[in-house]
Amino acid sequence: MTINPIRPPTLWDVGKLAVLAAIWGSAFLAVEIAVKEVSPVTLAATRILLGALILNAVVLARGARYPRDAYSWTMLGVIGFFNSALPFFLIGWGQQYVNTGTSAILMCSGSFVALILSHLTTRDDRLTLPRVLGLSVGFGGVLVLMGPVVLEGAASGLLGQLALIGAASGYATAGVLTRFVGRVSPLASSAVVLGSAGLYMIPLALWLDRPWDLQPSPRALFMLGYLGVVSTALAYLLRFTLIRQVGASFMGQVGYLIPFFAVFWAWLFLGQVPGLHTWLALGLILLGINISRWRPGWLGRQRRLASS
Repeated sequence: MTINPIRPPTLWDVGKLAVLAAIWGSAFLAVEIAVKEVSPVTLAATRILLGALILNAVVLARGARYPRDAYSWTMLGVIGFFNSALPFFLIGWGQQYVNTGTSAILMCSGSFVALILSHLTTRDDRLTLPRVLGLSVGFGGVLVLMGPVVLEGAASGLLGQLALIGAASGYATAGVLTRFVGRVSPLASSAVVLGSAGLYMIPLALWLDRPWDLQPSPRALFMLGYLGVVSTALAYLLRFTLIRQVGASFMGQVGYLIPFFAVFWAWLFLGQVPGLHTWLALGLILLGINISRWRPGWLGRQRRLASS
């Protein structure tokens, strides 16, 4: 079994991570608008179909090579379920009950799953004490965010939040599995993943929803197009590139950046103003990021410089 090596992230990688976070932060806004007129199943299927068509067209235009072995096709098919079919449906379903900003913050929970799975399945992406402490603080932020809904006993809201955590876990699982795929280009990997996800979701949408009977507004149609072209095709190519180059743990940190953009887009376009507990939760998550990045060696060097 081949595990692709990774390298330390550069400033350019951080910039790509921020762009990806901005795109996915806007996706929550688009989903919240579209799901009012289109069911979660059809929303997921449409998003996957558009993304798959675009990426596979690019693969053919560039002459990129699809996988040539059964193992890679099988792995990418499994990844398609965890990376697209499952989370797209769960996000659409959950956002019927959870607003844009809260949805994005809950997606941070995927980082915990990514670190644990990377620790168990790889040798170069392991848990460290600062990471464990930082993620514990960040998880406390998730609990703060979920607390009011739990206390109010709002079953639909709680199930919506759990659905979003499930979506984040799906992304994290797919991120770790990606490293076990052979040397397939990120472009071809993304195209096959979305194509396989379509095999799950498109028949389901045709069977359950009869989408030809739907009459979504131009606004909803625009959001569906945006989700397929930008938030899926473009974003997935960027995501696979980052995972293959710098690892699933680094990629998992996109979940910490997404809330800023999601809250901003929701405030700008929907007038949603986060409550105090939302800001507290976000603060704990950001504190967790800083703790997880702490390095004892760096602290020791600073002490030696101060005493010299």
